[in-house]
Amino acid sequence: MPRTVMPSPSDTRWKRALDSVLRLAGLDRPAPDEDEHDLLFLRRLISSLVQDLPAQPRCALDVRILQARSRGELWHLRSHLFGAISLQFGEHEARERLQRLDAHWD
Repeated sequence: MPRTVMPSPSDTRWKRALDSVLRLAGLDRPAPDEDEHDLLFLRRLISSLVQDLPAQPRCALDVRILQARSRGELWHLRSHLFGAISLQFGEHEARERLQRLDAHWD
């Protein structure tokens, strides 16, 4: 049975900080090309898939999401995403969430 986790003020601060980092990541660079837009979109999508996880697994995944430099590196996070989501909410929920991610790969 999945546990309901009540968001804490620190969860909100962490989410705001992560969103700020993602938004500001491209300000000192020339206009991002299509690949950079794609990576930013995928990072935000993946972050949204794990945003309701407890802080410890979510923060570890957020770091890996931010460090990924290509679509391939983000793809390789799937097993970690599946593991973290299924531990918290079950395999069925993990599969449903990852289907949203899978739709963005050929």
